[in-house]
Amino acid sequence: MDMGARRTEAQKSLRNTRTVHVLWPDCDPAGILFYGNYYRWMDDGSYFLFVKAGLAWERLQAEYGVPGVPLVSAHADFLVPARFGEILTVESHVSQCGTSSFTVSHEFRLGDVIAAESWEKRVWCSVDPDDPAKIKAIPLPEEIKAALGVG
Repeated sequence: MDMGARRTEAQKSLRNTRTVHVLWPDCDPAGILFYGNYYRWMDDGSYFLFVKAGLAWERLQAEYGVPGVPLVSAHADFLVPARFGEILTVESHVSQCGTSSFTVSHEFRLGDVIAAESWEKRVWCSVDPDDPAKIKAIPLPEEIKAALGVG
């Protein structure tokens, strides 16, 4: 998919925005936000995006037979440090959607400044009927794509 098509798809997808207060336990001894917290807040961003779409993860098993949406890859670029006491705005949306996988992109802002850009690749899956200890990727249902604004 070229960048123009990706931007068009991302623009129409459902978006969720939330704020995060950078607290002292989130920081290193210099008062700068520890990078691992971005990954925690990325996961939160994906969860709250699904909640906004009416797809709370704790209901996916009962309603779709899906034990979760496992993370298979994650990436972040840290552009400007966030510090103790600052407030980050986190915007999350599905930026790419394949047959069974999808990418949730997250933008972290300090006011009008982008502090970090990140993404997570996740997979729609089911329990493997041949081995219940394993999961396997399955196609993402059209109604899930539509709820996320990527259908």
